[in-house]
Amino acid sequence: MTGRERPDPLLLISLGVVLSIGLATVYSASGVVPEKGVFTKQLVWCGVGMLAFWFGTAVSLRRLEELTPTIYVSTCILLVLTVLFGKGPAGRWLILGPIHIQASEAAKAALILMTAWLLSSIKARPRKYGELQVLLTALPAVLLTAIQPDLGTAVSMLMIVLAMFIWAGYGIGWMILLVSPVLAAVSSIHFYYWLVFVIVLSVILLRRRCPVPVWILVIGGNSLVAALTPVAWNMLEPYQRSRLITFMDPASDPHGSGWNVIQSEVAVGSGGLTGQGYLRGAQKELAFLPARHTDFVFSVWAEEMGFLGSILLLTAFFLLFQRIMVAARKSTNPFNSLVTAGIGAYFAIHVFVNVGMALGIMPVTGLPLPLVSYGGSQLVVVLFLVGLAVNAGMYWREI
Repeated sequence: MTGRERPDPLLLISLGVVLSIGLATVYSASGVVPEKGVFTKQLVWCGVGMLAFWFGTAVSLRRLEELTPTIYVSTCILLVLTVLFGKGPAGRWLILGPIHIQASEAAKAALILMTAWLLSSIKARPRKYGELQVLLTALPAVLLTAIQPDLGTAVSMLMIVLAMFIWAGYGIGWMILLVSPVLAAVSSIHFYYWLVFVIVLSVILLRRRCPVPVWILVIGGNSLVAALTPVAWNMLEPYQRSRLITFMDPASDPHGSGWNVIQSEVAVGSGGLTGQGYLRGAQKELAFLPARHTDFVFSVWAEEMGFLGSILLLTAFFLLFQRIMVAARKSTNPFNSLVTAGIGAYFAIHVFVNVGMALGIMPVTGLPLPLVSYGGSQLVVVLFLVGLAVNAGMYWREI
């Protein structure tokens, strides 16, 4: 059964507000050397992104579901090419003449589609260890992104997959098993933490009556992760280690790795209630604030528009997220519902982490603020994803 409804007006309004604020903030940030000229590029990418948005609203979701495995494999090939031939900062871009492609942004969208495809197929035809198949399928995209190196994006991809598992109805036991490698790495810092972690993991495996091979895979795999954690720490790039250390104590290196967080906090705090005025941010104008148009674009907006302006932006983000999740809840087709829920998770995770970075409560991971941070790949992909959410909302009766 099918039936088309009008696009959700509140979703479109909130999208317009966030996108307008993003363009205004990039324009403000681009007035400082060496960011001059980025606004024009952002405007061009916004035009391309609107075409991607229209395509997302018009594409047949059934046809997209059929093409999902091909899309995912193609994106993984792009990630391999990025690892081999990537250029630019940290080698994360494929450069094709004047076009710079950040494959990891496309990989997020492809992973959402692939996870939805697998979880919906498991729901239709339950099979043994189907959940493990989902995780193993997600690993290529996550690992290829991590070794670029782009650890922050890789972790965000895992978080999106976790959120989609929750939406699909899996219990807390499965959630712990999903994130167990991360918990294993963290608990490895002390023997007693590790002991508690193993006990909790064993209780979950017992309650789920898992067979011996699963015990070997889970306990053995996490033990290997814990043993290799010190090696992995030494393999991190110096800037990645400094980001984690700075997150714990920004004042430990105020003129080095802690500079970004400290200046961001100063910019946000100096905004006060109503801000210093549009285009008048002192931290931005004096070039104290780093990554003004990318990682710390929220700090520019907060400094110039203050607490009230920040609340306006966050409210628009919340409304956009809420309307996306309404579309996910209404959709009767499992694939459409899971894709839309994954898109909602994308926004929630990226906004929380990016704003947290600006406020100094999250480590600096380099995750962009969707629709606001400068970046063509990010803008086009996000607008396409929002188009898919609008599409799912219009055809929520489709089975």
